[in-house]
Amino acid sequence: MPDKDEILSSLKEVNYPGFSKDIVTLGAVNTVSVEENGHVVIDMKTISADPDILDRLVEDINAVVRDKTGAVNIDVLFGGAPQSSGASCGSGHGQGHDESPFKRNKIPGVKHIVPVVSGKGGVGKSTVSVNLAYGLSQLGHKVGLLDLDLFGPSIHRMLGTKNARLAMVGDMIDPHEQWGLKVVSIGMAMGENEALIIRGPMVMKLLNQLMNEVQWGELDYLIVDMPPGTGDVPLSLVQNLDITGAVVVTTPQDISLIDVRRAVQMFKKTDTRILGVVENMSYYRCDKCGDIAHLFGHGGGERESAAIGVPFLGGVPLVKTICEAAEAGSPIVDREQDPQLADVFDKLARKTDKLVGAVTA
Repeated sequence: MPDKDEILSSLKEVNYPGFSKDIVTLGAVNTVSVEENGHVVIDMKTISADPDILDRLVEDINAVVRDKTGAVNIDVLFGGAPQSSGASCGSGHGQGHDESPFKRNKIPGVKHIVPVVSGKGGVGKSTVSVNLAYGLSQLGHKVGLLDLDLFGPSIHRMLGTKNARLAMVGDMIDPHEQWGLKVVSIGMAMGENEALIIRGPMVMKLLNQLMNEVQWGELDYLIVDMPPGTGDVPLSLVQNLDITGAVVVTTPQDISLIDVRRAVQMFKKTDTRILGVVENMSYYRCDKCGDIAHLFGHGGGERESAAIGVPFLGGVPLVKTICEAAEAGSPIVDREQDPQLADVFDKLARKTDKLVGAVTA
């Protein structure tokens, strides 16, 4: 008859793909039980949205438990559901903090982690990330900005650091400083036209480095520019780190709002707070006459905020100044050029700061 403690000990030899720690230390094992007939049941927390990763993990678990304990009949469950090749892995996601696949950790020295997210690409998430981070720094906070959009990094360009390179201090990444912000982007480790061509475990290994191996020092805020959607990167972030709350970016269009609802569902299932919704491209403002036109509809972001029960953080207009600032590598700081736009991001930073203070008081 296999011994429960012996099985648990053997599982410490199984590393999660892309990590240097075993699944027991990472807190990914829920329970281990041995039935009277010697049937071993290992209940795991769902730790990836990628079925290939889970299938490989099941193979590793079976191999090591058989080798170390002699057990023959082994079932590996994820959130109460057996894992088989190609099976859907969503059933175990996000049943609250206790069901997170790993222990949610704080980053040493960082008070608040605020990811900026969207359900789809092209809605201006990076623009909001840069200007929210800068706006918070203008309020006197120490702010870091982490670009986790691994396959489409843009933060380094939008802050004028496209020629900067990531530096190391020992085994830790040393952030680049620009505009009073501490900045880390995978774009700083790549050539201008170079593509990041990796998948699966290598993505998770890189993500682990960017989340856990950066020497941020003392920060009041770490703003995280996320990739769009609900894949492994956003899921791993909210499951591994102690998130203060997310800022969701959308446009007024129904197609964008549909994707917002999908993103919101991921946060609800992982028991992650949403601070509020920002509506980008809220309206077009003519540079010459100041007239306003609602090119993509009107009020969608505000209605969606009300529907999901979170604050509406404001609408950002579609103006040439935003594009010019991004190309120039600067936040929207030139109040003389566009004071109205600067006020929009100033109010966004103040509302976010106030909400964070309220939820953490």
